[in-house]
Amino acid sequence: MNFLVNWIDYLISSKKTLIYTTFSLEEYYKVVSSLKSASIKYRVASNVHLSGNTGVTSNNYGNEYKFYVKKEDKHRAMDAIHSN
Repeated sequence: MNFLVNWIDYLISSKKTLIYTTFSLEEYYKVVSSLKSASIKYRVASNVHLSGNTGVTSNNYGNEYKFYVKKEDKHRAMDAIHSN
């Protein structure tokens, strides 16, 4: 089901250029912060499955987060992410 939602979102979204992929929740928040501070609009596709989630995990790895931006924002986004 999650794949279907991500696929539909991809089709209707203007943010189709993949700029960053991470498996770390900590890294996810760093990228979000960098993009927001640079005023770059983005979308995230993930494979996080919330069903059966107890809220407690042994680590923050195993979930994949892919960041997408508009093609014309790619260079600004890359600069924002890698400048920190």
